[in-house]
Amino acid sequence: GTAALVAQEYPEVRLIAHPVNTGFAGGNDLALADVTSRYVVLLNNDAVPDPAFVASLVRAMDAAGPSVAAMAATVLLAARFRPATPDDDRGDVRVVRGPDGAWVEAPDGPVRLVNSTGNVVRSDGYGVDRGWLARADGHAPPREVFGFSGAAAVLRTSALRDVGLFDARLFMYYEDTDLSWRLRLAGYRVEHCPEAVVLHEHSASSVEGSTFFRFHDQRNRLAVLTKDATAGLWGRALARYLVTTASALLRRRDLAEVRLRLRVLGSYAGLLPHLLAERRRIGRSAQVARRDVERLLVAPGPQADTGYRS
Repeated sequence: GTAALVAQEYPEVRLIAHPVNTGFAGGNDLALADVTSRYVVLLNNDAVPDPAFVASLVRAMDAAGPSVAAMAATVLLAARFRPATPDDDRGDVRVVRGPDGAWVEAPDGPVRLVNSTGNVVRSDGYGVDRGWLARADGHAPPREVFGFSGAAAVLRTSALRDVGLFDARLFMYYEDTDLSWRLRLAGYRVEHCPEAVVLHEHSASSVEGSTFFRFHDQRNRLAVLTKDATAGLWGRALARYLVTTASALLRRRDLAEVRLRLRVLGSYAGLLPHLLAERRRIGRSAQVARRDVERLLVAPGPQADTGYRS
């Protein structure tokens, strides 16, 4: 009913309707292919921006200059939190553990937690939100970041014309990391704009931890590494995935996990001709070597809860 509601209640908005769901990547591409403005802002349907959100992003991009192709906003979890107590750990309350402590959702809680201040990629090939579950009032990361989060960001349209749009075959998840990686290979930079703030109902559209989420998350991680990473990183990640799949079958006998992983591998194999063609195309046009981009990857460290709703 969204299209009908927009047409009725907001007739001044230009609405691009499509007969099928092409996911985050394909859906945004429908609009991005038609945008003629200098910048374009992405905002998830489950995110609410601060009134100064757009103005802050535009000012920051104007000041940054043409080498900055994208700027990530400050994405905070919409929920509020309070510090967890020992009684919470002993009860049935969901305790969220981040780098700054343990928290419990509370409507009047004094604490906001970070969802993302941009995307980073670990040296083992996993993409993660920078600042995930950190206390917002104490999170002051560097301006530069590996990539932007598609939940809330501004992109330079001339850079999109240079490297291409989202890869629609990914449908959703890792598509923003893929585009960020391609921008990096083309010689562009990505920064974070701390003044542009949104509140995000994390995973409101696709429940984190669901089979849908895990399938696209796992498949697309392999796909992005195939396209963008060095052969060494891509090969290690694929080999590790095959080994952990075998372990799930032979040691843990987790048949549900094995079935999911076999679906992932089958879909990945179907995408492989496209991914290899893209790898060759990206390599021919790259201005920065893959190994140099990978110097921006971060080492795996202690992880906060992967999801507080899973």
